[in-house]
Amino acid sequence: MKILPQRLAFIRPCVPSTAVRPSQGADWIHEPKWDGFRFQIIKDGAGVRLYSKSGAEYTDRLPGMVAAFASMPTESAILDGELVLIDPVGAAHFYRLMREMRTRGPDETQLKFLAFDLLYQDGVDLRGLPLGERKRDLNRLCRKSKVPFLRQVETFPDGDVLLDWCNNFGFEGVVSKRLSSRYASGPSRNWVKVKCPDWKRDNAERFRMFEGQSKPQPSERERALKKKREELSRVRERLQALQKHQAILEQEIAELEQA
Repeated sequence: MKILPQRLAFIRPCVPSTAVRPSQGADWIHEPKWDGFRFQIIKDGAGVRLYSKSGAEYTDRLPGMVAAFASMPTESAILDGELVLIDPVGAAHFYRLMREMRTRGPDETQLKFLAFDLLYQDGVDLRGLPLGERKRDLNRLCRKSKVPFLRQVETFPDGDVLLDWCNNFGFEGVVSKRLSSRYASGPSRNWVKVKCPDWKRDNAERFRMFEGQSKPQPSERERALKKKREELSRVRERLQALQKHQAILEQEIAELEQA
């Protein structure tokens, strides 16, 4: 008999390694990488909770999603996926989602939770199962669910073809995953992400900001102050040189007068 815990804990997510080309071989599947927030949705006896990849809770920001996922036909579950804000023509808007998540909360009618893994269901920890089996269980849950926010991420057999397609249609990239792999928290070589060239070019400034290579641009006043301080520093250096030269001249004059 399965005993369901009252409250399930957040699971630290699996983090893909990076590569320049999708992984090759029959044991690999490939998924489009949407430009959104990595999210984890937990349903248990205590209700539904929403977490970012860092473990920050967003349950109060998205009441519509919380209510909808409570109707999933399962007593308990932990889903791993991407929260995406999609406009009417199907384009994802990362910056808008980021801005609205930090303030009042986004317009939930444009949100989708794109699920790509099922870590736990009805008292059973699924992380020890191969990815292929977890995908099968996730597909079964998604087909039975009537949650309007929920969609399962599609998988494809050819990573190179998918990367070319994603690049042409503005996606962030491709994630290759080993079908036989178990779910492990933290960095993993069984999940490999490749960024689309066009997306990398269009988001170059964003990369620099997240990697700590870019600082906020100074204001006009700050630039003027910096310029004046640099000028003052140069004047002080010249003044010190003149004072040193003056002291030398005075010493030489004194020596000549005493001769």
